[in-house]
Amino acid sequence: MANLRSSVIVKTDICGYTARVKKLSQSDLSSLLNEHKTFVSDISARNEGSVIKGEGDSFWIIFPSVTAAAVAAIEMQQELRAQQSSKANDERLAIRVSITLGDVLHQDKDIFGDTVNLTARIESVTPPDEIYLSQAAWLALNKAEVQTSFVNEFSLKGMSEPEKVYKVDQSYKTRIIKNQAIIKADLRGFIAYQESNSIKDVEYLLTNFDTFEKTICEEYGGTIRSIVGDSHLLTFPEAHSALAAMESLCENWKLFINANQIPCGLSVGVAKGNLYIFRSCTYGKDIHIADRLEDLSKIVTPGRERNSVIVSDQIKREVSGSKWEYKLIKIDKNAILDNLLDYSQFDFFQENDVYRCLVV
Repeated sequence: MANLRSSVIVKTDICGYTARVKKLSQSDLSSLLNEHKTFVSDISARNEGSVIKGEGDSFWIIFPSVTAAAVAAIEMQQELRAQQSSKANDERLAIRVSITLGDVLHQDKDIFGDTVNLTARIESVTPPDEIYLSQAAWLALNKAEVQTSFVNEFSLKGMSEPEKVYKVDQSYKTRIIKNQAIIKADLRGFIAYQESNSIKDVEYLLTNFDTFEKTICEEYGGTIRSIVGDSHLLTFPEAHSALAAMESLCENWKLFINANQIPCGLSVGVAKGNLYIFRSCTYGKDIHIADRLEDLSKIVTPGRERNSVIVSDQIKREVSGSKWEYKLIKIDKNAILDNLLDYSQFDFFQENDVYRCLVV
């Protein structure tokens, strides 16, 4: 049944999508679009929005207010940048967002009308990483909550009169991701492997490491926060899922390096706490604790080809009473104090109980 009502319309679009399609396999493209759909849908839902339809890389969304739409759009832009902080600009996925307000015909789970057409026209002049608004949307926006500036007056195709267009001034604020299982994962002996093997071999190793980590993040609800060389920073919402992910990763990685005769096991530290994200920077003291634990894993379990996972006391407490409690073995401090690399590591180990996770 057709229903004409005033609506806030948002359109999102991946920039450079056509060029990106040519570089991806069918399976990679399908995975990209599914991940992006989930990303857009989740943020929209958190801000009371509903995805009406998707068109390839584009999504049409309805919101109860212009302000809610703008807040959701800002969150999309900032979270997308944060997720890709380790990527170069030419590798990064970027979106543009347009927001309009007006009479819209709702029929058979679709939307029609001049406002819909205007949304598409404004999106076509929106640069990557930006959020543009029609004049009607701008007038209805809570200016105290969302800052904007005038862009220009555009003569848009199909529109009878020029349209004044505004943009959201995206203020960068530190996002605090609380109460996460924070994982620092490194390849053991990577530098030695890099120096004694071809670039093709190194690329093969890093590609598989990246693929394995993406797989466990998808399966156990984790997020890859940053990648620097062979060093990966991941987070999981709870300790149980983090340990299950590490167990799966270590098992599959062991099979991979054995099959390919690569002497690069995994060195992993798992801590619990908060991390802070500002633009492309990820920081926080609990990340440093995960770093410390990852360093300790190399001492506790010598041998480049072996996997080693060390967890903090906070992780141990969180999994108390589960099967994981019995897979965490307290490390005897006296047995390895002489092998610690520096005084700060010595002090950390003296002040904190740490545990070795029984993995492959």
